[in-house]
Amino acid sequence: MRNAVKVATIGIALLVASMALFATTTVVNAQGPSSGPIGVGNLTAKVIAYSGEVITGQVDATGYTFGVYIGPGVTNVLVYHAHIFGASDHGVIAVDTSGISVMYSNISNNVQHADPAIPDNKEVGFYGVSNSYIVGNRITGSAGDGGISVYSSSSLVPTGLPIPDVNASGDNNFIADNYVANDSQGCGIVVAAWGPGQTVANNWVFDNVVMGDFLTSHGPTGFSVGTIVVAADFPFSSAVNNVVLDNTVIGGLEDGIIVNAEAPGAADIGNEIAGNYVKLGAFQRLNNPPFDNASDLNLAPAPNGIAIYANIIPQTEKPAPPIAQGNTVIDNTIVDEAIGIWVANANNGAYIGNIFENVSVDYQSFSGVG
Repeated sequence: MRNAVKVATIGIALLVASMALFATTTVVNAQGPSSGPIGVGNLTAKVIAYSGEVITGQVDATGYTFGVYIGPGVTNVLVYHAHIFGASDHGVIAVDTSGISVMYSNISNNVQHADPAIPDNKEVGFYGVSNSYIVGNRITGSAGDGGISVYSSSSLVPTGLPIPDVNASGDNNFIADNYVANDSQGCGIVVAAWGPGQTVANNWVFDNVVMGDFLTSHGPTGFSVGTIVVAADFPFSSAVNNVVLDNTVIGGLEDGIIVNAEAPGAADIGNEIAGNYVKLGAFQRLNNPPFDNASDLNLAPAPNGIAIYANIIPQTEKPAPPIAQGNTVIDNTIVDEAIGIWVANANNGAYIGNIFENVSVDYQSFSGVG
């Protein structure tokens, strides 16, 4: 597969470097005195991480807001072979930092009693985190808002957590070899710029398995959205040069893989979608409104595998419309869809070498105001 050998080599090198970084740190078994309140209000964490720690073993976060909390400026933390469960909100949350590795852990059955004041709840949530790794984990059973998120630091950060004056972008992260399934109400893996002028760039989403629910003759099997998303969601935010490579995405409410720009001046530029296997995505199009954004009028009109679009509607045209430019969709296999690739208001892209199996329309495009 094109780029696969290169990326695998990069991934191995990154992981070796990451492990070497923690070679002299103290191992924490997540049973120590680092539990308690954080920030302002009633937020708590079973483990409050400190720089240079390794967190492993069982983390029973029942009764806590978060399983593991990694705060601003807390760097070089490794969550490794941990079993994190029972938190009312995130299993692992990291805010405005770098050098974080969440690896080969079972992070499941968190977000069990989500606080409505917390706007986004994933099993693993990175906000303004760069140069970090989410690798080899089992991410299942969230009752809140999906599986893994890598966001710029923004309004999605839970109210009450300490946030630096200057919010951070989310760049140069490696999200690989994770199994993401049965995470309801939100997308499987999301890389998104979620603040005015902020960026998510040069992130790699590689070799993950993302499972959504299925449409049966009796209706949908549940509300597990599935989907991998790369997005610029706020005015003049951008998603640039992110790579979604060799993933398997099956089922779900949303399109299998989405690259979208949603706000005035937002931009998706130079992102690559390559070598993925996408099957049975976006069955919500059959009889449901858009799951997460009822104003998103540039969605495909029927179930589709991969979507690249700028959501140009009257509310987003001024002062500048969103753009999707120079994004590529290459060597993917798309199975059992009404539309294989949907492109709306996107320019200078490349759509080469894709394979379509039991797809009614291989490629469909739209230009204009939705």
